[in-house]
Amino acid sequence: MDVKKVFEFYNNRVKPLYCEIEARNNTLPAELLFEIHAAFDHLKRYHIGEETETIACDRAHSHLKRGLLDAFKLKLKYFNEDARQMMSCKADLTLIDNGAFYPAFVADRHKIIEMAKEARLKEANRDREHAFVCWVNTALAIDEFTEKHFARHDHLSWAQLKTSRLLGKDSIRGIIIGIISSSIVWFFTSRYFCN
Repeated sequence: MDVKKVFEFYNNRVKPLYCEIEARNNTLPAELLFEIHAAFDHLKRYHIGEETETIACDRAHSHLKRGLLDAFKLKLKYFNEDARQMMSCKADLTLIDNGAFYPAFVADRHKIIEMAKEARLKEANRDREHAFVCWVNTALAIDEFTEKHFARHDHLSWAQLKTSRLLGKDSIRGIIIGIISSSIVWFFTSRYFCN
């Protein structure tokens, strides 16, 4: 490996995900910054003559890969937060697309969770190359999920409005039924027990 390949890996793989994570909260996690710092420190060692190009580049590439693995995990964390938030919103998701949206949402989310489990398992077994491929596939599945489900915000707004109207009507019906029931009970109890 040479310096050019390290920078290509940084530019094509690390930087896009780095920017995505940064855009999420306008901050970068320390773990990612430490790995990037360590990678560029190895490149510095090559340029000042402390390490050979091959050793410095292999070590820099390794640090960038570890940072990328951390970024994949953050992407998964943010995905899970967004999915949980959507599932707990005050909208009946079964109203969207004539009931087809919610089962697809749950199935796609489950698929991503399974993919992430496989990636973590590969990583735990020190199968870093396969883990990296699994994490890339998981990240792509998250992007597809986001495009397919979260990008349909107008449908979610419609479902929230429809749900609140249905709940509002049910609440009014409940109050009316409660008043009528209470009146009937009062009428019968006052008539039979007060005499």
